[in-house]
Amino acid sequence: MIFEQPTNLSEAVKVLLAKDLMPTELDSAGIRELDAALRTQSFFSAQTTNDYLLQTYRDRIAAILHPVAAEGQATTDFSPAYVRQAIKDLLAEIGYQPAPDEAGTLQDLSSDARINLVIKTNTQLAQGQGLWIANQNPAILDEWPAQELFRAESREKPRKWLERWRLAGDSTGDPIGTGWTITPDERLIALKNHDIWNWIGSSELFDDALDVIWPPFAFNSGMWVRDVDRAETENIGLLDKGEAAPQPMDIVAALKAFVEKRSALEKEAA
Repeated sequence: MIFEQPTNLSEAVKVLLAKDLMPTELDSAGIRELDAALRTQSFFSAQTTNDYLLQTYRDRIAAILHPVAAEGQATTDFSPAYVRQAIKDLLAEIGYQPAPDEAGTLQDLSSDARINLVIKTNTQLAQGQGLWIANQNPAILDEWPAQELFRAESREKPRKWLERWRLAGDSTGDPIGTGWTITPDERLIALKNHDIWNWIGSSELFDDALDVIWPPFAFNSGMWVRDVDRAETENIGLLDKGEAAPQPMDIVAALKAFVEKRSALEKEAA
């Protein structure tokens, strides 16, 4: 399995290209019911059954992440705008027509809104997954053992991430200050492999969540993470002075540990 060993952040493209295509008639809610490990290693878009369409999305998004032009060739074909047009051209070629009542909506595979969302979400998920894998390097975990959830993009109607963070933290069973915290100036910080990262991206708590342990956590969230160094991690009480950093994890182990702890918490509450 390609995700069991930490890799460099530049491997985000390999993360994306290694994903198996998974044509599916499921909508977003149905996709969330799939096993998390399967979704982690699959490239799909809700209600998209055409293999070639998914392959075009995957390969063109990989080019956005790592544009390499042939000699004398411009790289403009690796911009989101050109990817969008390539998808529109493909859909026109295969004769796709949306249902009349879905034209222009997110259910319309050819709409700008749908294509833009697929491009952006999958680009960010590949970047986020590459970042998570890179962060599992023991030296990185030792020097930057925690990370902060922060708003990277503004939104007209931002979701209440402070409230989400509290709910996600409470769902771990760990009291605030034990692996996760909210600073006096309302910064949202946790150890990198704490369960709060599972919960903040869990559709069990949030309908728009992507069921991932890396950003963007939810559709079109505008949220990302940044490193918190050891000195600050110790100063805010998430680690004692000189305490060992979180242990590296692979993705399967992270998901398994989350499921096991969640089951244990459900039994305690029953």
